[in-house]
Amino acid sequence: MAIIHLSKRMLLSPLLRRMDPAANRAGLTTGQQILLAHCNEADTDLLTGYLGGIYNLFAAINESHLFDILQDQAIHLIIIDSGLSNTRDGSTLSTRLKSSPHFAHIPIILVVAGNDPAARIGSLECGADAWVERPLSREYLRAQARNLIANRTRLQHYLSQPIQACLPARACTGDEAFLNRLSGYIADHLPDANLHVDELARLMNMSRPTLYRRIKCISDLTPGELINNVRFKRAAELLSAGDHKIFEIAKMVGFNSRSNFGKAFLKRFRVLPREYQQMTKNA
Repeated sequence: MAIIHLSKRMLLSPLLRRMDPAANRAGLTTGQQILLAHCNEADTDLLTGYLGGIYNLFAAINESHLFDILQDQAIHLIIIDSGLSNTRDGSTLSTRLKSSPHFAHIPIILVVAGNDPAARIGSLECGADAWVERPLSREYLRAQARNLIANRTRLQHYLSQPIQACLPARACTGDEAFLNRLSGYIADHLPDANLHVDELARLMNMSRPTLYRRIKCISDLTPGELINNVRFKRAAELLSAGDHKIFEIAKMVGFNSRSNFGKAFLKRFRVLPREYQQMTKNA
């Protein structure tokens, strides 16, 4: 399979591929793009055989070329070969990418030596999202790639939904006015870090137990969970819009500091606010 090297500011063309019929049956799309790094010719050919029927593949000649590709292409996954001769290089590159505000959102699979527990631990310490051992299993590699890309896609889709999407879904017609008033109060008071269940019950002019039962009977959410859902939904909208700095968004959704906001966002979605912002920008 030929690899075409273009001029410095042009990209390496996607490696030629045939559409794998099994990919269609599995519901996979061919618009997703994977970048191969630190791969020699033999490894590139092997990975192309394993993944080329499902994804568009780009192979970087060197790290400078790799960052050119990342700047100009919407890459969904990076596979870094960390073979016996360049384990440190692979780990260093993974650390560098995960430390970058521009590329930290992209999942990374690190290829490590087989039966090497230290290499597995090292792959996680350098920020890689997953590791695969040599000799490579085609099905295992495909499963890792599919799951990492699908998880990011689901997260992006979830966070891109409007605030109303996080409200109870099993409401009947009689609950519509209640839900509209509830969502209005929450949205209007999001900047208030002290907005909690008791305050929400006061705003709704009902007791805490009544509010709890009313929300619980039409959803699986507690009032506190609903407040947090709306906070993070609104934060996602603001991050996607890109009109505010992250510390401003934190205050707009009721967090007293950017640090607390970042920790809460990461704990909930396993991605930092700046990473999600970059995800939506690339999309």
